[in-house]
Amino acid sequence: MSIMSLRRNMLFVLFTFTNLHACATSRIADAEISSVNGTPCFTISQTEEKRNGQPLLGALSISDLSVKPATKVWSFVMSGGRKVPLSSKICLLYGDIPQGANGMPAPELQTGRVYSIFLNGRPDDPSDPTYGYRGKFCIVATSTGERKIIAIGSDTPAWKQDSCTEHSLIR
Repeated sequence: MSIMSLRRNMLFVLFTFTNLHACATSRIADAEISSVNGTPCFTISQTEEKRNGQPLLGALSISDLSVKPATKVWSFVMSGGRKVPLSSKICLLYGDIPQGANGMPAPELQTGRVYSIFLNGRPDDPSDPTYGYRGKFCIVATSTGERKIIAIGSDTPAWKQDSCTEHSLIR
């Protein structure tokens, strides 16, 4: 085997292991989804905050998973490199655009549809592999005509199936 061939093989092996290491260290955590007067609200869990402190949010994006391909419904991006500290005690209300962010108007969310949320943010600690927080939710109409926000757990069949039937949300 020539030295050039050996170098190429070693570079290939090094490149492969470097990519495997990079893939193995990144992490997306679960976002918390709640309801404030029938409007979805998004944050991180107390457990995440205890683990990593307050992450710095650079963007938020919501997509409708009920259509294929999924379509973006609403989003905002912090401008000028600014970031918003995200606390488990404060949630980001659907449709509210933080000061210093560029965003689009939020359309009304429809009942019976499954939506995904992605909070693009990471802890201040550069050694932490978390680079975002994701979640899924749907909106159902109650018997009184009110709208109920249902967070879909990442460990449920509804998460895998992108479905909004309440019985499939039981963990």
